[in-house]
Amino acid sequence: MDSPSPPVIWARLAAPRRVRERPLDYEIITRAAVAIADLDGLDAVSMRRVASRIESGTMSLYRHIRGKDDLIELMYDHVLGELDLAERPSKGWRAELADLAGRSRALQHRHPWVSQIGQRPTMGPNAVRVMEYAMACVDGLGLTVDRMLDMVSTTLHFTQGFVQAELAEAEERRRTGLDEDAWRDWMAPYLSRLLNEEEHPYLERIVTEAGHPGQDEVFGRRLEMVLDGLALGLR
Repeated sequence: MDSPSPPVIWARLAAPRRVRERPLDYEIITRAAVAIADLDGLDAVSMRRVASRIESGTMSLYRHIRGKDDLIELMYDHVLGELDLAERPSKGWRAELADLAGRSRALQHRHPWVSQIGQRPTMGPNAVRVMEYAMACVDGLGLTVDRMLDMVSTTLHFTQGFVQAELAEAEERRRTGLDEDAWRDWMAPYLSRLLNEEEHPYLERIVTEAGHPGQDEVFGRRLEMVLDGLALGLR
C-alpha cells in the first residue's frame, strides 16, 4: 500500500516522484494562477480556470495540486522571488529593515492579492530565502531568536497593514470614479454639517490642519516611528 503523501506541497515536491506520473510544469501552473489573481483578484483563482488557461484538463491538475490552498502556496512563493535581495545585509539593521519594508510594499502593490494572504508561515524556497535574509538583518544585536522574529515581524506586519489601507482607498476611488481632490470636494458639505451639528475636536483638527502628503511620505514617516520603537527596545 502506498504511504500517504505529505500534506504540504513543498514536502510533496521534494519527495521522489513515481515513474508512472507525467508531471505538469509547476512553473506554468503558478504563472497562470498569478496572472488570474493579478487581473481579477484572489477569489477568481480556481482549479478550473487555471486548467483552462494552461489548456489542461481540470482532473490532470488535481493529480498534481490538491486544491486552491496548494495554488496559493505556489503563487505566494513565486512572487516572493521578485524581491531583489543582496546576498547578505550590509547597511545596518535599521536601514536593512526599512529597505525590506519598502520592497515588500512595492511587491504588494504589483500583486494586490498578496496583502490578503499576509505573512504566511510557509516553507517555500523563496519564502525561506526572504526569512533568512530578514533574520540576517537583525543578527549581531545580541538578541534571542524570538526577539529577532519580533523585530522582523513587527516591521513586515506594519507594512502589510499600511498597504491594505492604501489598496482599500484605491478601491474606493475606483468604485466612485473620484480622485482625491474630487473626493474631498464631494465630502466637504457632509463634513461641514457634521462639525456644525456635533463637537468632534479631533476630526475638526484633521479636516482643518492636516496636510495632504503623498503616501510614500506617510509610509516613510510611520515606518520611522516603528523603527524608533524597535530601537528603543534594543536599549
